[in-house]
Amino acid sequence: MKQLKHLDKLELAEAVKLADLVFRDPGQRSMGESFPAIFDPALGLSLGVIEEGRVVSFIGFVPQQIAVGDAVLDACALGSVCTHPDYRGQGHASVLLGEAFHQAEAIGASLMLISGTRSLYRRNGCHAFGSMRRYRLEAGVQPQADPRARLLRPSDWFRLHSLSNAKPAAYRRSVAELAGQLRSAAVASMYDFTHSSFVLEEDGELAAYAVIASGPIPAGSDMEPFVVEWGGDDFKALAAMRAAMQEMRLPSLLLFVGSHETQMQLLLQGSLYSGSHNQGTVKIIDLPLLWRQLSPYLEGRRKNGLAAPSVMEPVRSPSGEFALRLGEDEIPLSMREWTALLFDGPDAELDDGPDAFVRQGAAPEADAGSTRSTSRSGADASAETAVAVQTPADPASGPRLPFTQEQARMLRPYFPIPFPYTAGLSYI
Repeated sequence: MKQLKHLDKLELAEAVKLADLVFRDPGQRSMGESFPAIFDPALGLSLGVIEEGRVVSFIGFVPQQIAVGDAVLDACALGSVCTHPDYRGQGHASVLLGEAFHQAEAIGASLMLISGTRSLYRRNGCHAFGSMRRYRLEAGVQPQADPRARLLRPSDWFRLHSLSNAKPAAYRRSVAELAGQLRSAAVASMYDFTHSSFVLEEDGELAAYAVIASGPIPAGSDMEPFVVEWGGDDFKALAAMRAAMQEMRLPSLLLFVGSHETQMQLLLQGSLYSGSHNQGTVKIIDLPLLWRQLSPYLEGRRKNGLAAPSVMEPVRSPSGEFALRLGEDEIPLSMREWTALLFDGPDAELDDGPDAFVRQGAAPEADAGSTRSTSRSGADASAETAVAVQTPADPASGPRLPFTQEQARMLRPYFPIPFPYTAGLSYI
């Protein structure tokens, strides 16, 4: 008999073993250590399917809060979606995903972030979103390392926490949660890397920080060390990265920069980069709630003197979908188009291009294959994921949003909203 339920402490321990079976190789760090929030019985939100007295399918569910300017969004994140090889092909992942959608509505989440991109998510209203640039920093390139950069000390916690909270878009977390994420090294552990946290101190205060993921790289691998998270003054953060490269003797370092991080983009002007969406996919759970949660950000933009239409809000259309009321106009938008407007802006093309992880090759899906997945990421078992060299590709060309030039002009000061890189320290 099959049972869909929230997992208790013992069942979550069994879910850790299942996730390790699907996502980890022998000798790798356990998923329970790298993703403790997913398997935390105190939250009580992760879901599983019990069959024949064992956990045969699992979906991790973690509530998160994300600061966007002065606004705070209540979101939930899904990860470690997996099914035991002996029970695949029975639709367990689809059932769990549907229940996760209902649960997100019940707890009052406006957004859902999914660490995977496979068709299971896309056909259930989860879309590619946001825009990231992926730079490759090389040794010996300006700016040079700053001698004031050093490794993080225990006495830095409050100042580091303040810097991380000062970012224009950031995950909200306590000092203890920040320390825990630095220790668990979720993304780094996927590649058997570890964290090294560098800070740059100026006049007794922290001016910038950079968290570096690095470790042994197998012969013939195209993996590289990468920056997990950075913050503070952009120039000083870049100098801290250079100092890390020098101290750790790294010939190169990958850096992900969001579309709103324009100062860092200017500092890296002339550097080669590849473009992609943010990591994973997103689903708008409750658009009116999301709009209300975004209102402090939108009001802040208006108070900064930016031209604003007399009315800008979502309204439900007779078809049940939501239209954008912009001044005197009502513009029908599908949920995919709403996603593109919010996260990519009014000039966005609707495309399902790559996300900010680099896909290495197809692998069995966690709910469909008959053999163990080769993915070690914990996102889903649909594709091997690696932080590796990517050559620039022509952007996907797709349909555009249905705005006139004048409507797009009115929307540009507000959208896309700033949003953090989802595969950073708070990755689920």
